[in-house]
Amino acid sequence: MLSRITARIPPRALLALGGFILALLMVEAVLRIIPPLGPEFILSGTTQSIDNRVFQDDVALRVVLAPNVRNDGFSTNALGIRGSQVGPKATDVSRVLAVGDSFTLGMQVTDSETFVAQLNRDLGPTIEIYNAGVPGFGTAQATEQMKRLAPRIEADAALLTVYTGNDFRDNQKWAKAPGMPTTPPPVRSPPPQPPRWMTGLAQYSHLVANLLMFQSLQNRESDFRLEEFRDELMPFADRDHLNQLTPSTRTALERFAGACKTLKLRCGVALVPPAFVVHPERVERTFDAFGLDPANAQLDEPQAVMKRIMPKSIRVLDLTSTLRQGASSRPYLVFDPHFSSNGHRLAADGLGPFIRDLVTPQ
Repeated sequence: MLSRITARIPPRALLALGGFILALLMVEAVLRIIPPLGPEFILSGTTQSIDNRVFQDDVALRVVLAPNVRNDGFSTNALGIRGSQVGPKATDVSRVLAVGDSFTLGMQVTDSETFVAQLNRDLGPTIEIYNAGVPGFGTAQATEQMKRLAPRIEADAALLTVYTGNDFRDNQKWAKAPGMPTTPPPVRSPPPQPPRWMTGLAQYSHLVANLLMFQSLQNRESDFRLEEFRDELMPFADRDHLNQLTPSTRTALERFAGACKTLKLRCGVALVPPAFVVHPERVERTFDAFGLDPANAQLDEPQAVMKRIMPKSIRVLDLTSTLRQGASSRPYLVFDPHFSSNGHRLAADGLGPFIRDLVTPQ
């Protein structure tokens, strides 16, 4: 059938079509090889969708993971913790509860690829780590999650992962309006969406994904989702803005330290920066995409502020240097701001000695 159709097409047209297809394939290959420009991560907010069956509403925390979920490489146990069920605790085992946001949870990779899962394999049978991360959580929500779950798993220690890309902002928002909203938030409609076939194809084609990225950036002034991404850049672009956000994070960290003391947990914090901090060559394009001046970039300041305001009782590990040393392995996804499987591997490598020290009584 195909041969009959092609027989009716003039040879020159077939040659032109073949050349066009070859050119597209070459562009696709190049886009897969060259480093990302910088703002590609916006597609996670403008085209990707989340399976809401993974979550359930929570009066105090707004949302938590649903228990006993099984969904294509992602699973939760009866407590709503990612991974296998929690069994009886052996006498020679130390348990660590990992709390935080989407960087802790790692929905972008399978259960076995998260840094928590890799730490469990690396550290051996005497240290068990449980992944209680929830996307969107700030420090206050992670603290309440720790207070709920640490006694249930008989935790000896807790690890809070702080993503400096948005936790300053999230902590301020939560301080102003904690808990479940009493009234529904106003409905804000995004600009017209690309056809579904195009967003579906973007999952497999870097060429299509880049086209969607540039199309989305044209709506920077009117798309509230891009406003949120710009908010995440501001602490790295404006010192005064960072100073305004700092008090709510300081208060949240103090409450985290207080909860650790009450629960008698040895607690630590891991700091994770955004991709452009690990890959400074992406700063110019990323800042330009959101109308910010890259000359004002202060890439290490949010991490430095976080360490300065950290309560003395909390140990802290900044993963920035570890991620920079492994930057050639592309620790972040291209069209999503989160860790790739390589990023989780690097985080596990950096956290291994930290966790061993954390569970060792002083």
